[in-house]
Amino acid sequence: MVNKPGKPKSKRTPVRLRHKIEKASAAKQRKTRKLAKKLFQNPEWRSRLKKDPGIPNLFPYKDKILQQIEEKRRLKEEEGMRRREEAKSAQVVSLGTGDAAVAGNDQVGEDPIDETMTDDDDADSSNPMAALLASAKAQAAEYEEVSEEGADDDDGSMDDSDHDTNLSPSTTSYPGDSSRHCFDKVYKTILLSSDIILYVLDARDPMGTRSREIEREITAADSGSKRLILILNKIDLVPPPVLRSWLIHLRRSFPTLPIRASNPAPNARTFDHKSLTVKGTSETLLRALKTYAHGKQLKRSTTVGIIGYPNVGKSSVINALTSCLGGTGVSRSQSHACPVGAEAGITTALREVKLDNKLKLLDSPGIVFPAASSSSSKLETAISAENRKTKKDDQARLILLNAIPPKQITDPVPAVTLLLGRLSESAESMKKLLAVYGVPPLVAGANGDVTTDFLVQVARKRGRMGKGGVPNLIAAAMTVITDWRDGRIQGWIEAPREDVERRGDQKQIVKEWGEEFKLEGLWGDEPGAGEEEVGMGMGDDDVMRD
Repeated sequence: MVNKPGKPKSKRTPVRLRHKIEKASAAKQRKTRKLAKKLFQNPEWRSRLKKDPGIPNLFPYKDKILQQIEEKRRLKEEEGMRRREEAKSAQVVSLGTGDAAVAGNDQVGEDPIDETMTDDDDADSSNPMAALLASAKAQAAEYEEVSEEGADDDDGSMDDSDHDTNLSPSTTSYPGDSSRHCFDKVYKTILLSSDIILYVLDARDPMGTRSREIEREITAADSGSKRLILILNKIDLVPPPVLRSWLIHLRRSFPTLPIRASNPAPNARTFDHKSLTVKGTSETLLRALKTYAHGKQLKRSTTVGIIGYPNVGKSSVINALTSCLGGTGVSRSQSHACPVGAEAGITTALREVKLDNKLKLLDSPGIVFPAASSSSSKLETAISAENRKTKKDDQARLILLNAIPPKQITDPVPAVTLLLGRLSESAESMKKLLAVYGVPPLVAGANGDVTTDFLVQVARKRGRMGKGGVPNLIAAAMTVITDWRDGRIQGWIEAPREDVERRGDQKQIVKEWGEEFKLEGLWGDEPGAGEEEVGMGMGDDDVMRD
């Protein structure tokens, strides 16, 4: 028996299902058109006016046509300005007639402004426009008098400050921080508002970020009631012997505490100081501040102002102090109360951070303080005082101090020259620098300059090449400056080795202030035990971390 195939099934779609699909498709298309119209994603919903393609480049007499178009545009603008001037003059004439009417009604020797002020009801009933004009004139005259007095006061205060103290910030131009107005406003506000001032210094070059005149201003303010503590930040970028010598040197003048306010940048070459951790140093500083606030027993909270050069870590110090209170109900947002960044200029205004009922911190933008002594290296002592005051040398010094944002650096090559000069004093430091970029020993040029050869090799290693394979020296120099800022290049300034006897008043200040903060025994506070206790957690067996 032969099996017959079954009846094939029909491929026709039911009418009900076909209509359902058509309705769904139409609804989807309506929704798509509506969304495209709303979001302007469909060019059909845009303006139907065609854009002028302009005049083709190959069109003859294109320049003349463009000049004619520009001339028509200029004439149109002049016509608009003329019409506006005519309308403005007509308005002045109409107001002048009202003013003449008011002047005709005034008595001899009487002021129309006084009359409108004494008899407002009569003026409003007779001529409301005249009364309004008189009131506007009175307010304008009062505003001009106030503005002139303010200008005179500003000039007088500037002249007085110039004669009293020679506190003028650096003339290097970068946003906000170096202006005289910013220096006067920010620094004087902190000086008047603070009971304790923390002067943050960079451990790689403490004297470069220090100003003796600022210290004298602080100690002399408010009859000597202000307290000053030097904070040595970024201690993980210097070896233990260098940190120990700087602490001994700075403590001859004021109480000094080391601190690690933040973790290092990626691939930074740091030194392990054992117990000098972010948590340990910040808790020590917070304990000292609380001890002073509790000892004074003020009815108000103690204000701690933080000052220093740009990018020395002022905001990081505040964040480190607030993070110490993390176990007492402080949220993560409060522990990071101040924005921080690797570049200078993150903090642009004063910021108040409250730690508790007895202590509050006052963050400030970075200021290039006046009369800041440069580093004590042999290279800079060989440079004459006249050359050191030039703008280029000052710019290079500030770039190495990370006080200028990268976007404001116009010529980083002198800064690299200064850095090579500092590192060339030590053969070991120069060897480490060459190892960072994997370049051979440098070859001096005709004038003894090795900067060009160094930047050429760095450009080839890091791919900073221009058109035609020409090394881009500016880009290579910015790479070196960035590596120096982030700690990938090791370098520091040695503390002065001369044995300078402390003056009696400074010795007394250090002793009295140390007792108020109870700093005895904190990393070698006392001179008798200085060289041993400074090394607590900083022994000779400390190793460098990459």
